[in-house]
Amino acid sequence: MKFNLNLLKSSNLVTRTIAQLSVVAVVAGVSTSAVSSSAFATLDSIAYNTTPQTISSGTLVDTVTTQTSTGGAGFTASFTAMNPGDTRTVFVAYANTGTDAATGLTLSANAASLLATDATRGLLVSVTSCTQAWVYTAGSATAATCGGTTAAVLTLPLATLISNTTGQAFSGNPTLAAGATLYLKFAVGLPSQTEVWANGTLAANGALGSTGITVSGNPASTITGLTASVTWVIHATASLTGGSNNL
Repeated sequence: MKFNLNLLKSSNLVTRTIAQLSVVAVVAGVSTSAVSSSAFATLDSIAYNTTPQTISSGTLVDTVTTQTSTGGAGFTASFTAMNPGDTRTVFVAYANTGTDAATGLTLSANAASLLATDATRGLLVSVTSCTQAWVYTAGSATAATCGGTTAAVLTLPLATLISNTTGQAFSGNPTLAAGATLYLKFAVGLPSQTEVWANGTLAANGALGSTGITVSGNPASTITGLTASVTWVIHATASLTGGSNNL
């Protein structure tokens, strides 16, 4: 019996093995591709509001005007010929015409001259608020009455108010609602003090010529004959109470 030994040659075995491996590799590749295509298939769903949501920004619009019911001129009034011990008063309406409540109210001022910069001898400021318009008879501003609720806002030298660059906070930190008005009484006074003048000039301390009078405690500069043009500034911050952070 004869055997065909060619079938057992190594070259034939290698060829068959490579062919078999090639077929397996191709089949495996096809199978992997099919699985990958299936894995990347998606099904999407989208939901949205059919009526657009309205979003708007608020406003903080504050104004200071003369309280017309008093018949005065408010901040446009001129206080002339004030002497030590004098007090003059004006009434203004501080209104919030915006949509946001106003809080963190502060008062600051700007002015020059010794009347505004001397904390001892210069002008004093006292502010009182009322929830209703002040009522008074012309010529009797200091006796004005409030039919609502009053609150002492501040009392201090004008010089202190000017030097406070961040503003003097309203006492009690009141909140002014949108559409509300706060009625303010500004009383400005010149403290009682003494100056000695001789022959039309401010006298120096010491013996006054041959008069036999000795001057003492006289200031180095006069508080008389001066003018201060004051700008009053009320600052407020919009309150977030009831705003979009409270949905």
